[in-house]
Amino acid sequence: FGYLYRRLGDVYGFKGPAVVEGGMGALGNALATSAMDRGVDIQTKARVGKINLSLDKVTGVTLTTGEDFRAKIVVSNADPKSTLEKLVGFKNLETGVVRRVSNIRMRGSAAKLHLALNGMPNFGGLTESQKGQRLLIAPSMNYIEQAFNSAKYGEYSNAPVLDISIPSVHDPSLAPAGAHVLSAIVQYAPHDLKGGWDSAREPFKNLVIERINQYAPGIKEQIVQSELLTPEDLEGEFNMTGGHWHHGEISLDQIMMMRPFPGASQYATSVSGLFLCGAGAHPGGGVMGLAGKNAAKEIIKWGKAA
Repeated sequence: FGYLYRRLGDVYGFKGPAVVEGGMGALGNALATSAMDRGVDIQTKARVGKINLSLDKVTGVTLTTGEDFRAKIVVSNADPKSTLEKLVGFKNLETGVVRRVSNIRMRGSAAKLHLALNGMPNFGGLTESQKGQRLLIAPSMNYIEQAFNSAKYGEYSNAPVLDISIPSVHDPSLAPAGAHVLSAIVQYAPHDLKGGWDSAREPFKNLVIERINQYAPGIKEQIVQSELLTPEDLEGEFNMTGGHWHHGEISLDQIMMMRPFPGASQYATSVSGLFLCGAGAHPGGGVMGLAGKNAAKEIIKWGKAA
């Protein structure tokens, strides 16, 4: 289904990497500015510790600092498991809902490599414009199968599949003059790695860089800074259950009317006044923002009944 999901973009004319001018931080700032211009109050560094209920209806949220906010509607951008298991609490939900939430598959198996480079990497056989497209290191279907095989046994792949982009080709503001940044999705790297990630993070990062170096000779000498985010890091830093950045697998039984699970596919949950608007809701993750837009339209449609 992942192929079909990506193919939709091609059908509508979206090919190659979509790069936000000024970086992803610029998108967040633009959204925040637009919201504040319309009277929205934004509070950062305010982690929610609990969604408060009165019987089966939300009454607001409590921050980890103990501060309470009362509200008739709560819209959660957190993944469905974090929202319903950790913030609402399974004890406040019906057994059927608990079972459905528990069965959502969301164990991440993709890591993210970021490289700051002092020049353009030398990927052989590519024109300068082609270097700005998505660069896939996946020589064959058997190669992909072998890469995934390791993850099934709790090991990272010794020959990973790499989905590389160099966003500074499209947006020079992301790096100093003459320099570039490279981002790579690395598959496969299981969340629950045998032996843990503490001792394996650096060896795996070096392995991935060596792999890229086979296709872009000399890139190791161009590296100014490097960072590898494992699924464990994504979970800890961004509060994604299982470290899955789509808040759940994009598969036939977890998409469209099945996302995040039957009974919660229209953004409303079984808790009156609680809505989901993140990547765990239809149509999934990415920078398109459709889950949030659709959730907002649904809340407006509900009106006072929400």
